[in-house]
Amino acid sequence: MFKKLRKKLKFIINIKKEIKYQHYKLARVSSNGLKGFAFHRLEPSTETGADKKLNVAFFGPCALLPIINYAINHGHHVIHVAMRVDESRQSHFSPPLSEVNHEKAEVNVIGLPLRSVMAEGAVPFDGFQNEIFWPRLKSESDHENYLKYCVEYISDFVDSISELLGGKPTFFLSFWEPRQNFMGSLFPHFDLSNPQYFVMRLNAEMERIIRAYPNTYLLDVNNILNSMGRFRIQDDYARELSHASNIFDTTFEDDTKRIRKSTPLSHIYDVDGQPAVYGHCVFNAIRDNLAIINAVAPIKLIIVDLDDTMWRGVLADGDRSPYERTDYWPTGLAEALLVYKARGGLLAICSKNDPELARAEFERVWGGRLRLDDFVSVKINFQPKSENILEILDEVNLLPANVLFVDDNPREIDEVRSVIPDLRFLSEEHMDWRRAILFSPSTQVPRISTESQQRTQSLRAKINRDQVRQKMSREEWLRSLQIKQRYAVVRSENDRNFARAFELLNKTNQFNTTGQRWSLDAIKTLFARGGYIFCVFLQDKETDNGLIGLHLVQENRIIQSILSCRVFGLCSEYASMHVLAQHILKEYPTVTGHFISTGRNFYCENYLEKCGFTKEADGFLTSAAPPSPPEITNDNKVTW
Repeated sequence: MFKKLRKKLKFIINIKKEIKYQHYKLARVSSNGLKGFAFHRLEPSTETGADKKLNVAFFGPCALLPIINYAINHGHHVIHVAMRVDESRQSHFSPPLSEVNHEKAEVNVIGLPLRSVMAEGAVPFDGFQNEIFWPRLKSESDHENYLKYCVEYISDFVDSISELLGGKPTFFLSFWEPRQNFMGSLFPHFDLSNPQYFVMRLNAEMERIIRAYPNTYLLDVNNILNSMGRFRIQDDYARELSHASNIFDTTFEDDTKRIRKSTPLSHIYDVDGQPAVYGHCVFNAIRDNLAIINAVAPIKLIIVDLDDTMWRGVLADGDRSPYERTDYWPTGLAEALLVYKARGGLLAICSKNDPELARAEFERVWGGRLRLDDFVSVKINFQPKSENILEILDEVNLLPANVLFVDDNPREIDEVRSVIPDLRFLSEEHMDWRRAILFSPSTQVPRISTESQQRTQSLRAKINRDQVRQKMSREEWLRSLQIKQRYAVVRSENDRNFARAFELLNKTNQFNTTGQRWSLDAIKTLFARGGYIFCVFLQDKETDNGLIGLHLVQENRIIQSILSCRVFGLCSEYASMHVLAQHILKEYPTVTGHFISTGRNFYCENYLEKCGFTKEADGFLTSAAPPSPPEITNDNKVTW
């Protein structure tokens, strides 16, 4: 008997240890947001400005409280406008939006209650708002019409608050999807009769609707809930699925007078601390997404080693089958690199190896799944890796702070760091490299432009141009490129060239005459005051480089000039200034320009003087357009 009790007690103690371990793991999740348990950030840790306090406006129901409480407890500035359902089942903001001063908020977070959507969708069927109407739907057409009515309510709601969005970064939180098919485990999963799939479709439709508004995104909290595990936080085992929120215990008086007292819901599902973890994770996702939008410390190039990095083992240690070389984490890493490249990032190789053997091994083990022409530069030799990396940086014209080097060997990392300390590094925990590359805010972008998709091709063309240049005089080389430039004027955020121009404006460092970063609101204000973006497009015999430069202009003032590093040395900036200054001088006697040193924009520090501007007390001034370089053909058909 005693042995049985001791065995049972040991079993209970082990269960408690497991629960504590799960709490420990979730705390580690909380400490890193969506980054995982013990995940390290990319070195140096400058990704998202983690110490910066945000000013956030929350609009929505009590389901937002875990996020709001986390923000307040960590010193962030919060405005909360609650969305309530009154006794007549009408949803409304409290206080009304007209009474709320939310201008100081730098980001909006909006939670539309699923209960309001599903209740409104029932009105055409039932004649009143009914949030548990969905089980009464019978036919396929009933389910399709119900979805249509729910989507119409979402669209009307978003339209009603469109002025609230104001162009500032705005995140709509997705609806919590039911944890399973409540119709039954054997019923069709991908059918509107399954409420889980129905809510997924609502989320898809909401994203489609909000994407029509600038700088507005869906933040899918279901990713966070799935990472945490829904069992200990989601309330749809006790409440109607449209409530779609976190578990909390009832406070109704009658529930305390029951004949048989029930275990509180939070105890049944061991809720302890889960809402706080959820709030932390969602807030970190908001902060990370802001870093992506604002291009905080972006990584524009990833340089990888080969041995024990792009394949398992060392090339010189003996032959291995392709399966042994690449199965498991190497294939996962290769896929992550291809995803990064698809976003517009650049890849390069820096390896100490015999170049011919290493190239042959690369082709053999990857068999075309990953190709050497996926990499903008390949350095395989026995030089110090710091020398090779400096050559790569020179080829692509990137600053070290925007480059990540992945190498398993700590000695190589130390050697490179001693020469290029501003470089970013991944070395430890090779099982975590894939996650870091896929999900770091530094490696993500808010959108993918045509130019970014062609970036590897454009940079490889630049490297080819530079190699040819060494064999000719500069003038002969420029003439041989057959450079043509065309221009476009952007006066609205709805212009098809705006997204790429806005991206270039906020990502460029080396040729950026003031270094200023612009919010969408600030650009819209510039447009409203008659300002515009003068966009520059360049094509040569190697490739069409797309939009590679711009000037921000208001009246006779060139506020800022930007040029992509891909076209440095082609005289593009002088040809565009010739066309722009000629136009301005038709209406004004002078053109003014500005230069502010940022410590990183040394490439353009003499740009205005070379264009004939003279330094004045508050800027630079010229009364004549600079000559256009004869090696560049300008398309002067510009619609001003």
